Amino acid sequence: MKKSIRLRARSFAPALSVLALAVAASVQAQGLEINPVVVSATRMEQPLSEVLSSVSVITRADIDKSQAATLADLLQGEAGFEFGRNGGPGTTTSFFLRGQESKNVVVLIDGVRSQTDGGGSLTITDVPLSQIERVEVLRGNAGALYGEAAIGGVINVITRAGKGTPKAYGAATLGSRKTAELSAGFGGRVNDTSFDLNAGSSETAGFSAMNPDKSTRVNPDRDAYRSQYAAAKADQKIDNTLRLGVRASSKNSTVGYDDGASPNIKTDTHQFQIKTDSVGAYVNKRFTDDWQTNFDAYSANYTYDTSKNGVVSLTGNYQGHQDVFRWSNIYSLSDTTGVNFGIDQANEKFQQRSTYEMKRDTTGYFAGLTSKLDRWNFQANARRDELTVDRSATGSALKKEYGENTHLLGLGYQVTPEWRLTSTASTGFRAPAASDLVGTYGNPNLMPETHRAQEVGAVYNVEKALLRVVYFETHTQNTIAYDSSYKPQNTGETRNKGYELTARADVLGNSVKSSLVFQDPWNVTSNSLPGRRAKQYGSFDISRWIAGHEVGAKLVGASDRSNFGGSTDLAGYTTWAFYASRKIDSDWTARVKLENAFNRNYELAGGYNTPGRGLFATLQYQPK
Repeated sequence: MKKSIRLRARSFAPALSVLALAVAASVQAQGLEINPVVVSATRMEQPLSEVLSSVSVITRADIDKSQAATLADLLQGEAGFEFGRNGGPGTTTSFFLRGQESKNVVVLIDGVRSQTDGGGSLTITDVPLSQIERVEVLRGNAGALYGEAAIGGVINVITRAGKGTPKAYGAATLGSRKTAELSAGFGGRVNDTSFDLNAGSSETAGFSAMNPDKSTRVNPDRDAYRSQYAAAKADQKIDNTLRLGVRASSKNSTVGYDDGASPNIKTDTHQFQIKTDSVGAYVNKRFTDDWQTNFDAYSANYTYDTSKNGVVSLTGNYQGHQDVFRWSNIYSLSDTTGVNFGIDQANEKFQQRSTYEMKRDTTGYFAGLTSKLDRWNFQANARRDELTVDRSATGSALKKEYGENTHLLGLGYQVTPEWRLTSTASTGFRAPAASDLVGTYGNPNLMPETHRAQEVGAVYNVEKALLRVVYFETHTQNTIAYDSSYKPQNTGETRNKGYELTARADVLGNSVKSSLVFQDPWNVTSNSLPGRRAKQYGSFDISRWIAGHEVGAKLVGASDRSNFGGSTDLAGYTTWAFYASRKIDSDWTARVKLENAFNRNYELAGGYNTPGRGLFATLQYQPK
């Protein structure tokens, strides 16, 4: 089976390359959004075709069509994005961008930096898809725009906002593994007030998170998942120059997982409960026709509780609190030149019951310029970040301060009306996490990782096709990694280089979206592959309308990978998904999806199972 999977992964790359390159030929209208406006690459609005950095956009229509179960599943196959997951939905999930470690990724919610835990890991990797309007994936180092840890890239999740006459919307899904999800919302605009309210629940009986054939201590029972979530968003126009807004969200999840380590036995059951909530407000003020300022203030909390055989662990409780403040400005110097500047601040606290308390305060000062002169495009960003990590614990305390300057320079040239050349060079950094510094496994002598990156690319854009090809190189010094005793060390150097191809087009009546990545991530110091990252991966998604039905197929594949770094012990794989939808009337749509259609057995993390073949049906209500 593994040999068969490897052969399919090797044959996958050239076939996908031919299919992706076909998007530049014979295009016809299909209604696909080819060239959307994005904000993540510069902090200012730009058409995707004019962005100098490498960005992908996933629209609400893409989300509906994908019928994905989680944010990770939605992003799977996007250029630059890989992930590892310790079982089914809700289990520990790691995001990797451009081959970087999962701690070197920033997730934004409506442009505001989301929370991390005391170890620097993301606490929000499972945003309910019913709450999302669009997702922007900015690949490559964005430290000069978004600060510490943004060296792999940024995932900007933009939530739904009320538009038009207030309407209800919702969806119900039933499927394999006793999966059931129900979501409902109501949103729109009344005079000068826009709003959106939504809530939902999701559950699945799941499957055994770990493979019992690979561990004698694993309980082979199903590891279930259930969650309840709600969100609200409102925006009030005071006058033509002033708007006020608020946003709030809450989610509670209970997740079954497996632990194959000693002293566990096959009959043990494990669960963790995750609670996250956030609330915030913003002010948008236009002082002149050229100057617009924004002030955001958000507060977020998370709680993790683990239990074994129904008994809550005394040491398995983790809590965090985050206050974020952002002051940002956009000033138009001319019709073709704009500047942005401001301050980001985050104050964070982390606790593990009464064992320790950690504080981490970050202040970032940023400025950027974007300009267009004849056929040339320019981008320049600079940033100063100052961090203080203060940890107190029984018999152990430490305070560390870090400060780093970062920059990004970009240049583009419009060769013809269809072709544009792009290039960027940038620096970035990641400071040690609070829990890396103190304690049994802490190292108070850690230094920040430093990062530099370059990329060059070409963009082909016509009315119904957008194709981007990028070559990139990245180098990280003072890489923070863990030795055999789980103690963090500045191990030396890692690097990556490779090619990315992305395409989005209407081809002969078919909607086509594809990506292909060839990369060479490498730990120079240990002379080994980084864990869970492939040298080749990508996707190909094609759909068309046939007799009132939209039918499509999506292929996702990746080559061999290492699990924790070293030999390639995770086999390559390809999976197929087939989907279809039909408009019942102007408001109702029926959808069906067959995922992992050929029931491939593959791993995203060593020893952990992934979903097998599954059939899911969705009834969606979405008035126009």
